[in-house]
Amino acid sequence: MSKISVIYGSTTGTTEAVAARIAAALGASAVNVNDAGDDAFGADLLVLGTPTWGVGDLQDDWAARLDAVRTRFAGRKVAVFGLGDSVGFADTFCVAAETLAAAARDAGATLVGDVLKLDESNESDKTDGRIAEWVAKVKAEAGIQ
Repeated sequence: MSKISVIYGSTTGTTEAVAARIAAALGASAVNVNDAGDDAFGADLLVLGTPTWGVGDLQDDWAARLDAVRTRFAGRKVAVFGLGDSVGFADTFCVAAETLAAAARDAGATLVGDVLKLDESNESDKTDGRIAEWVAKVKAEAGIQ
């Protein structure tokens, strides 16, 4: 089986908790981007997660490390998930996840699956189903059993 790394940024712990759920569904482990080293970024499949802050901003951990780690996306399969508030911030819902996906693609990664957009503030009851559906799609597109 391919090696999978779930790498996330989290300020309040919500994205960290979702990253752990996604990692469990993939049979992987989750690590904060601040703690992710060569082993994490050397995986066959990188699953990147971030909440959106402010008006579409990347979470602080990703904002601080993205320039340093973006070259590690080249040649990798990458899946991206994001968290946001679709009610209070509908115009910028999960924009940071799209930013992260664009950075990976621009660095030479192959994106697998659509960007998974989750709203734990207003639709937490739908999260498990959305994760299950997304993980199945990511596995299929990445060629993972």
